Amino acid sequence: MTTPDERRRTLVQAGAFLKELRGNAALPEAVRQEAHRLLRHYPGLREIEHLARATQDAWGGSPLGAEHDPDWLRGYTHGAHQDG
Repeated sequence: MTTPDERRRTLVQAGAFLKELRGNAALPEAVRQEAHRLLRHYPGLREIEHLARATQDAWGGSPLGAEHDPDWLRGYTHGAHQDG
């Protein structure tokens, strides 16, 4: 069963992964463009935090609360997707 913490973490990591795809010049241009298109509509950290607070039963609070582990984004050189 997926916990609220896992759900939030995965949402943040998916945004970071899209940023990695968008910035990887070794990938085909079509892949980078699709990652960019998806990121334009992807929730940033503030939106994820708002969602988490509004739906605490399903999402369990803030994605960057006291339980935040900096290792969440290890390997994502571009970091988390920010609201833009």
